[in-house]
Amino acid sequence: MSDIVILGAGKFAVELASYLRDIEPQACIRFLALADQSCAGALPLEAWPEHELDARHRYVLGVTEIALRQQLIDRYFSDGRLQAPNFIHPDARHHLDLTHSRGNVIATHSYLGVNVQLGSWNMINYHCCLGHHSILGDNNFLSPMFNAGNSVTLGSRGFYGLSAVVTPLTVVGDDVTVQAGVALSELIPEGVHCSSTARQKIIQLV
Repeated sequence: MSDIVILGAGKFAVELASYLRDIEPQACIRFLALADQSCAGALPLEAWPEHELDARHRYVLGVTEIALRQQLIDRYFSDGRLQAPNFIHPDARHHLDLTHSRGNVIATHSYLGVNVQLGSWNMINYHCCLGHHSILGDNNFLSPMFNAGNSVTLGSRGFYGLSAVVTPLTVVGDDVTVQAGVALSELIPEGVHCSSTARQKIIQLV
């Protein structure tokens, strides 16, 4: 069994390691430090190699920032040399065909319905739900308690905050950021930042 190497060593990487230990209790999990991240608590910690990443290992993205995730994908995984399997927690329920997908992580107690189409490099946190006949693109980060109804289409490189909700039949474009607690119920164009009215009022009062 090859080692699992997490690219990143911050707080999220430590959380991610706990999912991976549930999935493969016997696997050796290692952390590679990124230069711009706090490494507190992520041990054992290794420096980023001077040369190419070792093709003998399996890799998983351990960072939350979408732009940084995309940089790692483009630089190290575009040629297909490195292994980036899908890691699915045994408590997750799904009906996925992941034959052509890679790099996805699906955490505990998540549900993905019938005929969901999943791209690659998505982080689906614990207690997330993606309704039947929905489409999720590439390199999205779904925070815990994300909930999407049936037949939604979510583009690529989206960040969805804690407890964000997407109502059925909604279409969300690429490069969208959604703050915690926001409900989306209409066509969301690419490149927008979605925040709730309550959140905006709080910001104005501070």
